[in-house]
Amino acid sequence: MSAFHHSCQGYSHIDQGKPCQDASYSHEADRLTIAIVCDGHGGERYFRSDVGARLAIEAARENIETFVREVDVALFRGKPFTQKQTIEMETKANVFSKSTSTDEALRQLFSSIIYSWRERIKAHWQANPPTEEERQRTDERLRDELERGIGMEKTYGCTLMAFISTPAYWLAFHVGAGKLIAFDDGGLWSEPIPWDDRCFLNKTTSLCDSGAIDEFRYCYEGDGLFPMAVCLGSDGIDDSFGATENLVNFYVQLLKLATREGAERARESLIESLPELSRIGSKDDMSVACLYDDGVLSASVERLIDWQIKNVSDNIEKVNERIQRQRDIIGQLEQKASMSQREKIDLQYARQSLERARKDKEALEARLRRFQGEREEVYETKEGGTQEE
Repeated sequence: MSAFHHSCQGYSHIDQGKPCQDASYSHEADRLTIAIVCDGHGGERYFRSDVGARLAIEAARENIETFVREVDVALFRGKPFTQKQTIEMETKANVFSKSTSTDEALRQLFSSIIYSWRERIKAHWQANPPTEEERQRTDERLRDELERGIGMEKTYGCTLMAFISTPAYWLAFHVGAGKLIAFDDGGLWSEPIPWDDRCFLNKTTSLCDSGAIDEFRYCYEGDGLFPMAVCLGSDGIDDSFGATENLVNFYVQLLKLATREGAERARESLIESLPELSRIGSKDDMSVACLYDDGVLSASVERLIDWQIKNVSDNIEKVNERIQRQRDIIGQLEQKASMSQREKIDLQYARQSLERARKDKEALEARLRRFQGEREEVYETKEGGTQEE
């Protein structure tokens, strides 16, 4: 397995003089590969969330390593893909889910992470009392609470998302916003961790919540089937792409680069591209962490390109529908002997929309030709290798 990660300060944070409140981590070894992404909350209430995110990485990494070292592998052996929402959410959905020993072990892991994180932020708070500048950035009610020792953990609030792979099983868990995208060796992608509807717009669940243990969603598998690649991203990058397919395409491009030139080059690409993506997109901090199986990904890259070709082709069809709609509107209006002022405006808008759709189609067709060229190169390389053998 190979891994890489990077976090960048958001465009708006640079403009406002705020630190990067994201943190990320990845590590690959023979017996354990880990990727973690944490996103500190914005807003004056969470004025130490950058520290909270960094300490959450430390707490998660330490407890994951202990868990993998000490847990009985039999808890996962042979288990098919399983995903779980929180107990509270399952109850609301009128679904009874009896906890298994595997679920209980994972709940203990989550509990240990929360405890370790809170011990770390408590130590940081005691060693670094609030500065006058930090106090001035809070309202009177919050200052009063902090003076009385209430709500300290809120100032460090952050999300947590992690993926863990061992020779016997893999698992992933998440509290808060952001997305984890997994790819199988057929080039198909999925979001294996259940989504939490409580994460909406600027609302999110968090490690700092009093009921954080019941906000962890998770999944695991121990029957020998592993994703060939997994990409974790904070919501700053999700929000920059709109449709999830656009985000997936970004990750596919990143994985293709990693296959061709290695994990370090892919990381360098993130360092180069994320600041500009933040500027033109969400303007938020951004974090990405990726794990991939070198051999499987290299052998399956053509399937990823096939997915890109289909995705672009589908988008071209949608643009063709937009073009036809605008042509119909223009045709109907131009047939009129006379038009009202409103109809003249509608005609102008339709012509502008038609021109934008045509440009969108040209850009998509260029991408399609590029992907088709890449697909042909992969095919020729494979054919050449077969003939040489």
